[in-house]
Amino acid sequence: MAPVRISSVVSFSSQDPRFPVENLLQEASRGPWLCCPQDRSRRLRAELQLETASAIGYLDLGNCGCALVQVEVGRSSWPRDHPYVPLVPGVPLMTPAESRAGENRCGVRMFKEADFLELAVGQKWDRVRLTCSQPFSRQGQFGLSFLRLRTPSDPQPDPRPAPGLEAGGAAQEPPAAAGAGPQILEPCPEPCLEPCPPQPPGQDAAGGGAEPGHKSPTRPRPRHHGAAG
Repeated sequence: MAPVRISSVVSFSSQDPRFPVENLLQEASRGPWLCCPQDRSRRLRAELQLETASAIGYLDLGNCGCALVQVEVGRSSWPRDHPYVPLVPGVPLMTPAESRAGENRCGVRMFKEADFLELAVGQKWDRVRLTCSQPFSRQGQFGLSFLRLRTPSDPQPDPRPAPGLEAGGAAQEPPAAAGAGPQILEPCPEPCLEPCPPQPPGQDAAGGGAEPGHKSPTRPRPRHHGAAG
């Protein structure tokens, strides 16, 4: 897995100038992204541009007072009114009781591919939209302290050796018959009851005089005649 870097902020609905949304772009956190102190909507939204279009396999969120968060993904090539695809549906970060009491404000939630909606998995995206809300408390600012994105894990190689390889990786040579050179297999001239052995190179299968059921189609079987009277 590799980090998916965020290059810029496309848009945002609210921010505190002391704690702007650009803080989410920093690998080393410089502080949270918080709503404007005068904002009474209790809802935050930001759209972020990724450096490169990437598949997302892991997502870590640092909470800072949000009760609910939703993560969507999209592409910069889409029209502005094109709906984004939900990656993480609305999930709670704080309960209503915690929100009213101001408890558990700074939790961390980590998501993996199994937590994502299927429609967004396995595709590449270069836009991320965050929607945060705190409808249970009218007191204090809220936002996110960090956002981390990573690509999916690399597929693990099959530990079983391939056919013809030993556990150490050395190829196993098939046993060769003593004094035997390369053999050319030719089709049996007639249906046989037993498997046909290989014929020597250059042997005409049609002229070998083989009889059905005999092991050697290339040499006729000697016939025994009674003594001449």
